[in-house]
Amino acid sequence: MDTFCHNTMSDSEKDVSDLCVSCGMCCDGTLFNTARIQDDKDRKLADSLDLITGGQEDKLYFKMPCPHFAGCCSIYDRNRPQICSMFFCNPLKKFQRGEQGFLEATQQVRSLQEHRDKFMKVASQFPEFDGLGFREIKNKLGDLSEQSDNISTYRHLFLLLFVFDDLKTRYFEAAKKEEVQ
Repeated sequence: MDTFCHNTMSDSEKDVSDLCVSCGMCCDGTLFNTARIQDDKDRKLADSLDLITGGQEDKLYFKMPCPHFAGCCSIYDRNRPQICSMFFCNPLKKFQRGEQGFLEATQQVRSLQEHRDKFMKVASQFPEFDGLGFREIKNKLGDLSEQSDNISTYRHLFLLLFVFDDLKTRYFEAAKKEEVQ
């Protein structure tokens, strides 16, 4: 996405770039556990940025959340792994293909963010989730759901998570099915 100088972008490209940079759900661990590393050069770059890298079979990746994301990318103006400038979520892909308007794409992204934020706000009321990120809380809730006593204790969180997962499936389905590539 940052392959263009902001001054040479069309208004549409600027809108996409601004929405993408303000969202960050692909960087903060909300949507993905890992991001794909393209090749050895990309891995060296990721390692130089102190990203936690790994691999399975012949696929290289770095772990999410990205340590350089704190509300926005703190290394946006530096060389980053290729995925950081090439990934577009499904709502933005649909907009770019002319399948939906920019307002609709924006509403889909914002809706998922709002539900994630509501979930995190409710989770912050439980000391056992203190200091954990979205994905960590989601995983811990999965473990806790196996005990029936926990269903009533965390019912509001389970409901919010259900709505979040529904929105994610509905709007971000392509991103859900594929690894960040």
